[in-house]
Order: sequence, then structure tokens, then C-alpha cells
Amino acid sequence: MANTADPIICGGFVFYNNFDSANLARVEQVQAPEPSEKDANETENKSCKSSTSEDSVEYEFNIWTKHDCHGTQFQNGNRTWFYFGFKANVPRIYVKFNIINLNKQLKMFSQGMCPVFKVIPGHLHWERIRERPTYSVDQKGSDFTLSFLYCTPENTKATTYLAFTYPFSYTDLQNYLRRVEARVTKRTITCTDDVYYHRECAIKSLEGRRLDIITISSFHNISTEREDRLIDMFPEKHEDRPFKFWNKKVIFVSARVHPGETPSSFVFNGFLNFLVNREDPMAINLRRLYVFKLIPMLNPDGVARGHYRMDTRGVNLNRVYLNPSIKEHPTIYAARNLIRYYHYTYQLPKEDEISSVSFENGENIIDSSCGITSIVRDTTTRLLQQVTLMTLDEKHHKDQLEIFQEFPLPRAHSMDDMPQGGGEGLCNGTEESDNSVELKSDKTIYSAVGIGQLPKEDSGLYLYVDLHGHASKKGVFMYGNYFENADDTITCMLLPKLMSINNPNFHFTSCNFTERNMYIIDKRDGMSREGSGRVAVYKLTGLIRSYTLECNYNSGRLVNTMPARVRDGVNKTVPPIFVPPKYTPAVYEAVGAALGPSILDLTSNNPNSRLPNSQYRSLRGVKSYLKLAYVNNLSTPFGKPLHKVNFDVDNESEISAVDIRQCVLS
Repeated sequence: MANTADPIICGGFVFYNNFDSANLARVEQVQAPEPSEKDANETENKSCKSSTSEDSVEYEFNIWTKHDCHGTQFQNGNRTWFYFGFKANVPRIYVKFNIINLNKQLKMFSQGMCPVFKVIPGHLHWERIRERPTYSVDQKGSDFTLSFLYCTPENTKATTYLAFTYPFSYTDLQNYLRRVEARVTKRTITCTDDVYYHRECAIKSLEGRRLDIITISSFHNISTEREDRLIDMFPEKHEDRPFKFWNKKVIFVSARVHPGETPSSFVFNGFLNFLVNREDPMAINLRRLYVFKLIPMLNPDGVARGHYRMDTRGVNLNRVYLNPSIKEHPTIYAARNLIRYYHYTYQLPKEDEISSVSFENGENIIDSSCGITSIVRDTTTRLLQQVTLMTLDEKHHKDQLEIFQEFPLPRAHSMDDMPQGGGEGLCNGTEESDNSVELKSDKTIYSAVGIGQLPKEDSGLYLYVDLHGHASKKGVFMYGNYFENADDTITCMLLPKLMSINNPNFHFTSCNFTERNMYIIDKRDGMSREGSGRVAVYKLTGLIRSYTLECNYNSGRLVNTMPARVRDGVNKTVPPIFVPPKYTPAVYEAVGAALGPSILDLTSNNPNSRLPNSQYRSLRGVKSYLKLAYVNNLSTPFGKPLHKVNFDVDNESEISAVDIRQCVLS
């Protein structure tokens, strides 16, 4: 499904745009003054090793990228992403590229952001270019020109690829998922702790690409009943739906709703690789406790077309979650329907019908090829598993089996009946008052058709995270929602704080939990963040743990000191890094991997936690710190925003370990 375009020949170079995520529009050679005979002889001896100055440049090209939806009625002003290939006719010479029609990204490139390159054959892995680029803005301030030097490879038959940042295309995703599936499914299932892995197509995009959804869990509490085929979804009839799981909440993670935000794909890959690890005790515990529903690419058309932010109709898909259209926004329609389905613990809405479920002689069956049919069908074993795996928050679910059988639809008759989110422990307060099904924004009135809300303890969802990239704000951080109630606020802040303990590059002080950040109007498209995944999921389900995770394209402003894991011993702390690294796919993947232990730390189910060796000593200590931070924030002078946990770096040090211990003891 890649873009097709004829190569562009310019100045003896051949430029390519005929691959997935490429977006080259036009190339023009910049003519240099004719050198004298003496200068020409001197130039022949110049190489990349001896000089990198402007004087060593022998070729210069102006490059125009495609706008999002280029050449269509939906063309818009997004022009940050670029990705193209070329072949040089001369080896080891300096070439200057001017990307002349980009969006203004002064902040990012002033902080040292560099494009990336790879060479096939030769330099197979993406790497940042070695020369720091320069940039300029035209007099009108509208067009931003990025210029950088590149030394052509020795092999004139090799193709060099240049991109805004590390690419991860739709084709890359499909190849990657096939490799993961082959690795996971080739091993024989021997016990209930083995990886349950299921991949399927939830819906097709506007241009017919797959919206993949991956289910990962263990075989604990698996049923013999498959999930329903929701109406107008799951078009691949040969693909079975995954099995349902009882007494296991769903963690929903998605990525790439904005096509150019490729860091989100690498974070996703790191999380996925962590979950399918068969030996890691933390991954084993996660699979025992939860069912993971993962969507790796929400905007496959935009990715394949080389867009930066929009889909093929010029729509920012992260603004339509409240009421998506199956005709105009099919991938978001599917994601929203799945979130609703798992929120109601596999319950179909009344207007939907089961189009296809696995039945044989009127009974649900399980595929015998899985190799554990006897384990799953053994009632005694299943009951034993349920008792063994009982967690603290399941004490509130004594009637859950009845809920699974009956699926009653609750109706809120008063403010006391309104949902209060998806957490436990600290979540005893009420949610913000404006929590009705009909929601207003500055642009449109959205009616969340078919969406209701359950009390927090009855929701089938435990956590929602949507993964993104970020151009201006440094570091890795999360956006959470705003709550009037202090306990709900602290519950929302807990996962981001734990992420800062489990990952050196996560910036808790950059996280944002303000009301303004839920409803701010985007200057680029005039749409409110109320329609984003994070806010809409909270509005539609009451889930407190609903987040956007953001990763800067370039680097951060601080590095956390990592305490040792329990099984590593106190003396095996990770050596501190004082200078934030340039972010690479490996750094992003480590962020995704850190999400796993952070989720386990939320309920003290991490068998190899860092918390005991941290300054907080325990989950209770972290909660106490957040309570103190919350109270400290409330005491700020009048006029400063409350609940905005954008602390300064030094602010954490103001709350000492003694303060935390005193709060715990009290």
C-alpha cells in the first residue's frame, strides 16, 4: 500500500519517493559559481574526513516536501515530516540539502535536533547525521528552511535514506508484528503462565489498511467463550476473535494517531516486547493480572502517505473520539467501540447484534489446537487459579460473577450515582460535576451515542494510555486529567510518578494534570482536546487512569537516578547519567518497557520492584509524597494554577524523606 512515484533525476542524483511514509514533492539543484581550474584540482582531493565546512560542498539541492493530503481538497499546512531516498553519482562528496518549506520548528532544532540517515547496502541502522543542521525563517515567518550536510557513501549504487526522525512505517509495522507473532506462537504451551497472544484486524482504514489489535494475557481465568464480533467491525472472517477472560481487567494502549510521531511506535514496541517475555517474573505477573489490548497504529493511512499529523481527509483523529463516524473515522470508531465493549466487560450495547460467534451444537467451544483445553475446562483448576490470583482490589468485586452473567446496564439517577473512575485505594471521592453524557466544546456539541458509565469498581478497564511524540517540550512525560477530588488527583498522578522511578528519562516534573490541558483549543485545527483519546475515555467511562504519554523527538532536560531492583541488591544501583542522552529507538523502547513494572507497582504486585530501594521505600511512601506535593501545591500564592503538577526540578527535594516517613506514620 506504499506511495508510488517516479524517481526524480536532478544534478545527476536520483531521488526516490516510492516507498511507505515517503513524502518528497520536488527537487531543485542550486547552481554554484564555476570554480577555477586550480580550485577544481583542489576539490578533487577533498573528502569527508578532512573538511566539513561550507567550502567543501560540491552539490546543493532545495527539497520540497508534501503537505499532509498534498494535491487534494484536504491539503493543509502540516509540513514537519520528511522522508526520501537518493543515489549519488559521485562517492564521498559533501552534499547540502535545504528542506525549504517546513513548519517553523525553531525550538526543536535550536536544542540540537538532527535528521537521521541510513544506507542500503552499508549502514543498515538509522543514525542521526553527524553535522548539526542550520535553519532560517523567511521574512513572513511562514516557511522554515532546514539545511544540513551529508557525505555520500563510497558505493555509488547504494541508496541513502534521510528522514526527519527515526521512521517506522506501516510496512515496518506489518513485518514487525509477523516476527513477534512467529516468535511467540512457535513454542508449545505448557502451563497457564504461558503467553496468550492474539492478533486480528479490528477494521479497515479509509484506504483499506488494517487496524491491528493485539490481545496479550496468560491463560489464567481464560474462558471457552470468544469475544463478540461488533457490528461493522472485524472484516477478516477467517480471523477468530480472542477468548474472553474472567476477573481480569483490561489495559488499553494505542499509538500513532498522529503519523509523524514515530517515537510512539518505539515506545509501543518496547512495551509489547516486555509483555511477551516468557521468563521475566514481572511480565508473568502482568499477564496473570490483566488482559492487554494494544493498537499499534491508529492512523495507518496517514503513516503510509507520509503525513505528519492528519489522516487522508485532513482530520486530526485525536479530536474525534467523542463521536467518531464509521464512514469518516473508521479506526477511531473501532477503538472507541472496543473501549466501550471492555468497559462494560464484554457487554454488547443494545443496538448492536452479534454477527458471528464461535458456536458448535449450541455451545461455546475452545480451539483444541491451543494445547491447554484440559486446563481451561477443568473447573477445579480454574477456581483455584481465581483464588490464587486474587488481588487486593478484587475484594470489592464479590458480585462480579453475577455481573459477568447478567451484564446489567446501570442508570445514573443522581450525582451520587455518577462514576468516579477506574482506580482503587485513594479513589473514594467524587468526580468532577460536569460528567454528563452530552458534552460541550467550543466548536461542537458532541453526543456520546451508546455510551454510558459504570461505577468505578465495575468497569472492565483498569488503564488507558495513548502514545505520542512531542516537538517542543523536552523529555518523556504524561498528561493526565483534572479532578476536584484530592484522592482522585493523587490516583491519577501515581502512575507517572512510578514511571519516573522506573525510567531514567521520564520527567515527572513535566507532567500536566490541569483542567486547561483537557479543553485547550488547538491553534492548528481549532479543535478542542476534549475530543482526544485521553479526555474522551475519561468522559465516557469515568476512568481515572487515562493518559497521554509524550516523548520528545530529540532529548530531555534531566536524568533520574535509578534505584536498584529488589533482586539486584542495594549495591547494584544503575550508574548515574548526568547529561540527558540524544533519544534513539532504544531509549523509547526502554520507556515502553518501564510501563510494565510501573503498572505492577500501582498495586504492590511487582516481584522485582525498585520502590524498596528508593527514597520512598514503598507504594505507601510514594502516595504520601504525592499527598504532600498536592497540599504544597494548594498553598501556592493566589493566582497561580492549582492542581498543576508542573513542579520545578528542585521542588521534589523540598519534600524530604523525613517528611514522607512522618506522613506515612501519621
